Amino acid sequence: MEMGYMIVIGICIAAIGVLGLSIKVVFKNRDPLLKSVCALLFLFTMFRYVTLMVYGNAPQYGQMMALRYFYFASSIGLAIPTLSAIWYSVPLYREKIKYGSFIMLFSPWIIFYIYIIMRQPTVIVPGSQFGYVLELAHNHQFYFNIAQGSMILVTLLLAFVGILRYKNLQIRTQLIMIILAQMTLLLDGITCYVKVVHTFPVFTVSELFGFVAVCYAFSNRLLEVKGILNN
Repeated sequence: MEMGYMIVIGICIAAIGVLGLSIKVVFKNRDPLLKSVCALLFLFTMFRYVTLMVYGNAPQYGQMMALRYFYFASSIGLAIPTLSAIWYSVPLYREKIKYGSFIMLFSPWIIFYIYIIMRQPTVIVPGSQFGYVLELAHNHQFYFNIAQGSMILVTLLLAFVGILRYKNLQIRTQLIMIILAQMTLLLDGITCYVKVVHTFPVFTVSELFGFVAVCYAFSNRLLEVKGILNN
């Protein structure tokens, strides 16, 4: 068994574990819509890591075709929970806008991600080290990169606003972890345009870090607006 594939298995098992813990944590949230949206996306994204393990082990073509709908699950499965964690962590956003309306602000990204997942403009190709990978065909990869990059920038902006607005240690720690995770995703994306040999699929480790940051944000108690603006 290839060392790279063994690393993928380890990363995927860790990611599934973090997602399972995230579901448990988010179920304690008081907002029923946030709870439902994030729990469903966490569950959906678990299958991405099952898919990566299957793709890496030279499976049958039929297996890959059946699982391809989960390959890009983290595009929406990490982005929306991360935005949700920011809304949950920053009193300013909770005070100014309801959760459902907040998420609807990102409808263009959500629609695009759903289109990619459902329509599957993809092609299955042999991996550079082992197994197979699923790639977006034609110009879809370019559009996908724009969507991912712009989503990261918006997420960073929202997190930085929260840090500048509040001096509270808990809020800043939650947001700093999210910022670091988003920066890791951004750097991972840049490596796609640089000649770097990837031992395992890109975004796997950075996604794991992203889910850890989201899980941490949701695991902290909700802070109300009153009394913490300058604390």
